[in-house]
Amino acid sequence: MEDKLIQKKEILHYIGIGESKLDEIIKKGNFIKPILINGFAYPLYSTSEIKDWIERQKQKRK
Repeated sequence: MEDKLIQKKEILHYIGIGESKLDEIIKKGNFIKPILINGFAYPLYSTSEIKDWIERQKQKRK
């Protein structure tokens, strides 16, 4: 999978959850850390890191 940097609003579509739930997960420290790039207004997130996070969540259910 090609790694892209996406904004938080794109994560909602990528993993299929609502904004308030994602905010809760981030606030609790249970999500990947954002990438902060000077000159960008919003933090960005790596799609490959998101995919890895999803796989870790799947492993927890076993």
